[in-house]
Amino acid sequence: MTLYELSLEYEQTAAALRRRIVELEQERRQAENERLRQQLDRRLRPLRSMYRDTRAVARHLKGYYERVAPRRPVRPRGPWDYRRRS
Repeated sequence: MTLYELSLEYEQTAAALRRRIVELEQERRQAENERLRQQLDRRLRPLRSMYRDTRAVARHLKGYYERVAPRRPVRPRGPWDYRRRS
C-alpha cells in the first residue's frame, strides 16, 4: 500500500465521520429537550476533532511525495561566479 492509497482510506474515514456529524447536528436541531441537546454536543465535540485530524492526515499523505525538498542556499565560489544570489 502506498501513502497515496492510505490517504484515500483516510478520506473515506473522514467522509464517514462527516456523515455522522451531520446526522447528530440534525438530531440536535430537532431535539426539544435541552438535556438531550447537551448530550449531543458532548458526542459531537470529539467527532469534530477526529474529523479535522483525519482530513489533515489525508491531505498530508496525499501530497507527501509531491513536495519539493528545500533548496540549499547557493554559495558564491569566487569573483568569477555570476550565479544569481538571493
